[in-house]
Amino acid sequence: MKNIRYILLCLVLILGCVLAFAACNKDTETDESTKDTQAPVADTSADSETAPAATEADTEPATEEATEAPTAEEATQAPVDSEPVGSGDDSEPGDDDTVYDPEYYVVIRTAEDLMNFNQQTNELDEDGYPVNDFFEMTVVLTADIDMTGYDWVPLNGMALGYVTFDGKGHTISNLEILHDPAPGTPPAEIGAGFVGVATDDLYFKDINFDNCHVTAYERAVGNLVGCVTNGYMSFENVNVTNFTVDGWMDYANQDRELDGHPISFRSAGFIGHIMAAGSSAEFINCHVDKIKLSGFHNPAGFIGYASAAVDEYCFENCSVSNAEFTFSYCMSDSYTVDMPRKFVSVFYNGAQWVNNVQTVIDNGNTYSSVSYFDWTDDNKEYTAGEFLSWTQEEADAAAAA
Repeated sequence: MKNIRYILLCLVLILGCVLAFAACNKDTETDESTKDTQAPVADTSADSETAPAATEADTEPATEEATEAPTAEEATQAPVDSEPVGSGDDSEPGDDDTVYDPEYYVVIRTAEDLMNFNQQTNELDEDGYPVNDFFEMTVVLTADIDMTGYDWVPLNGMALGYVTFDGKGHTISNLEILHDPAPGTPPAEIGAGFVGVATDDLYFKDINFDNCHVTAYERAVGNLVGCVTNGYMSFENVNVTNFTVDGWMDYANQDRELDGHPISFRSAGFIGHIMAAGSSAEFINCHVDKIKLSGFHNPAGFIGYASAAVDEYCFENCSVSNAEFTFSYCMSDSYTVDMPRKFVSVFYNGAQWVNNVQTVIDNGNTYSSVSYFDWTDDNKEYTAGEFLSWTQEEADAAAAA
């Protein structure tokens, strides 16, 4: 019995040792596990001084990408080659970065472009009609055009029905206009200018002409339009400077080579002659400066002679300045010394031989430094005030005589 107790006691002691050993081993594993878990934390703490540098390096590409992103304004701005009104695939952008549809626009970028357009309007078929028709098209200037070295044959108005010339504020300069009609040419077909003879409405806006010259041997000369046989001429924000007309023509069988007399007539800064009674013209914010016109009679700043319904209401905020008009009407026996008052004027010459200068001024237009010279009287000079034309009473008396 005593032995059994001894054996049991030994078993209990052995079991206790086993349990104690197991518990000790478990603690050791826990310590090792805790030790492994805490190591990364300890490493992170040890590297904390270099962490900001690593973060900056990591975020640097993102910063550059953010800088290159478009701003809100850039994001809403249309690209340069976005499709504007009237754009087309077959055209090229002009200096204003606009794409123009060739079906509706003729784009003039260079002197060569302008000469090409000139040739197209003057190309005729076997019956004498234009081959090319620019009906209702717009001729756009995208740059200043210097025509030095080119001879300008006036544009054929029959190809330009209802055409708009939009200068975009640009200038055509140094235009040498040719004007030498064949003998026997009907007056209705004679006209010299940027456009020769207009047969339908034309519109000019935001365009300037500078230093243009014509040697004229016949009637109807204007810097923009020589003669209007039909149509309404509209001009807005158009300026003519340094326009010269040498109005020479064979007179009394005197050859040109013998210094013929200046008897070409109906010349002006804008339109030489409006023939049709139903035609007219409008000028808004248009100016003539530094022009010299010589000829038989009917020089003026804007219209040499208007058979049509032109009056002071056709002019709005317009001016004539620094103009010299040389006339030679007295070479004809049918004219008298009173004729200058009928056949020269500041703004336009009309069918009514009465004072139209003052009425145009009263409508808000101006003139300054305008002089007239009588070529047949040693270039005797007259002021514009001496050429305000007849009073209505004088006109009535002359008509009754």
